[in-house]
Amino acid sequence: MQLITLTAPDGHRERWDSALLVNALDQLYSYLIDLNQDKISTLAQQVEEFVGNDPSRVRGALVYAQSVKDGTFQKLALISNNGERSMNRIFFLLRSLDRDSGIYRSEDGRSVDDNDMITMIRQVAGHDQKTIKRLAALAQLYIEDNSLGE
Repeated sequence: MQLITLTAPDGHRERWDSALLVNALDQLYSYLIDLNQDKISTLAQQVEEFVGNDPSRVRGALVYAQSVKDGTFQKLALISNNGERSMNRIFFLLRSLDRDSGIYRSEDGRSVDDNDMITMIRQVAGHDQKTIKRLAALAQLYIEDNSLGE
């Protein structure tokens, strides 16, 4: 069981199981983006106290919690060679490998450096599109919100 510590704006802290937190954040995010949903779950209300009600912030927290839960952080560290490679470049390559992203590219015409990194990404992701999507979402957090650092 992996625990994630949440801190509310008033300084109150709670430790949440990563699987429970993913569930709560998913419920809260669904509630926030679905304008027809009129009732929020108790679990979503509890986590809202910590992350607020901004959908983009809730989505970021959800990506973070999922990454802790499924080990995506370790996979991204392998791909980035522990920060030696550019996160922007990794994000672009991950998006180009995601068949649903709109920028999917075959490997024809790519540079040798790109092909080497693509090989590493595919090995780490196990050729799994779901893992590639999660890696891209986590890499995007690093790019958009430098609070995770690069």
